[in-house]
Amino acid sequence: MTCTPLISVVIPAWNAAATLPATLDSVLGQDYPRLEVIVADDGSTDATGDIVRGYGDRVVHLPGENHGGPSRPRNRGLARATGDLVALFDSDDLMAPGKLSAAARVLNDFPEADLLFTDFRVIDAEDLELAPSVLAHYQSFRSAVERTRTADVGLISGEKLFIELMRANFIGTSSVVFRREAVIGVGGFDEALRNADDRDLWFRLARGGSVFAFLDRIMHSYRSLPGGVTGRGARRLPGSLRVLKRQEKYIRSREARGVWRKAMRRSLASLAWHQRDEGRFAEALRSYARAIRILPTPTNLIGAAATLLRWVLPRRSRS
Repeated sequence: MTCTPLISVVIPAWNAAATLPATLDSVLGQDYPRLEVIVADDGSTDATGDIVRGYGDRVVHLPGENHGGPSRPRNRGLARATGDLVALFDSDDLMAPGKLSAAARVLNDFPEADLLFTDFRVIDAEDLELAPSVLAHYQSFRSAVERTRTADVGLISGEKLFIELMRANFIGTSSVVFRREAVIGVGGFDEALRNADDRDLWFRLARGGSVFAFLDRIMHSYRSLPGGVTGRGARRLPGSLRVLKRQEKYIRSREARGVWRKAMRRSLASLAWHQRDEGRFAEALRSYARAIRILPTPTNLIGAAATLLRWVLPRRSRS
């Protein structure tokens, strides 16, 4: 790697006209000298394309048909990217000054690392801060990170990384900078997934032996928007469950098995709760049953009983 490798910033976008200008300005305002910015447009019907074209040759516009999720536009952006390093970024987030320079420096100092991720904060539609640090609340993965000679940089890989990814997806997609060849080598993003495609990719990299570097700094602002690409709440749970289920055949230790069971049970219980709240009682009972088979707990048993009562009693009262 050269001292200043080209960084390709890949931004999937769908009807992002309201937020994209601020996002692009935060990326183009970086002090990094070798930058390629690619907006992979997922069939936008608003002014997204006009906004991108307004930046001229500073931003590459990749129009495409709507896929309904970020995996395909991310892959299209990755295929177009020419940089040795690729930074993922969402079309409603804001990149902190100096983020790309710091990422390139870490990946240069630690050539064994294939991917870098950072901490980040949460803001609302008006740029007001909702949370100053997301990863401050994720203590488990921090204990698994190995310290390095650089005070705010740690490394995590192997079984530790695999287990911590099962506990939670602690890697914010907009925080990530990776070596392009490493991600191409594991097949890029799975386009069969409408969400959780990022966590699926982290798992495949981890299982393939990649080392992840953690830069413990706030390096972007994640914008919490109800209608955003990542703001779909309960609708993300089936994808997350699908990705978790895929990991079962790769479990090799008792600890990993226990973590996987708890993660599956927790996700199924959350899905069941949302299904019950939406009046989808039969689906909720099936989700509770799956959770109970994996790891029976009083909470799941009570939830299943409550769902059954809410479903059966109104029907009996009408008969």
